Amino acid sequence: MNCIMCVSNMKDFIIIKEPEIAKLFADPVRREILHNLRHREMTCCQLAKALDKNLSSIAYHLNALEQAGLVKQSRTVVKGNLIEKFYQTTAKDFIISYTLSEGLVPGSEDIAKWSREVCRGAVKSLEAFGYVVSKEKEEIILNLIEKYASLEHMVFEGIISEQKKPIQAEGPSIRLLLNVLMSIRLHERADFQKLLAEISQELRPNSV
Repeated sequence: MNCIMCVSNMKDFIIIKEPEIAKLFADPVRREILHNLRHREMTCCQLAKALDKNLSSIAYHLNALEQAGLVKQSRTVVKGNLIEKFYQTTAKDFIISYTLSEGLVPGSEDIAKWSREVCRGAVKSLEAFGYVVSKEKEEIILNLIEKYASLEHMVFEGIISEQKKPIQAEGPSIRLLLNVLMSIRLHERADFQKLLAEISQELRPNSV
């Protein structure tokens, strides 16, 4: 068995700013492929077995992800007359730019629609935590949650863009650090403080 090609380690983050690439994340199979390849390199056959999909389907999705720069061949192993190609993601995490989630870029309307549905799902889930939102209040709270998500997304993207060198810590430590940095940045914004006050007012028990 010979390894005839190796590729350097993946990046920590990649910000997706092109609508056509962002739309690839809408497919659940592609999301599952990316999830698996973030954690370990795998062949097309291994992915097909893990996801219980046929080989041709996985090969099609892998090709689309590779063409988009989300996946790369990490190494090629020769076993007798067979050549096995291993794949991995090009980053540990992909961030879809807030400019796409707000529909600010031509062709990103579907992404903005999906983002709104995510926020609507959050509003509908408030009841699970004891908040009963009336129909009259639902749209108001939805708009506030959308603004919250947009500000948070924008600040997060800004922090990611400032990365100067590879991160050495593991996942939980990175998430903690990013949460701390985001909290600091958001706390410094007057518009975010005002937004929190508005959300707090709307979610008071006697106003829902």
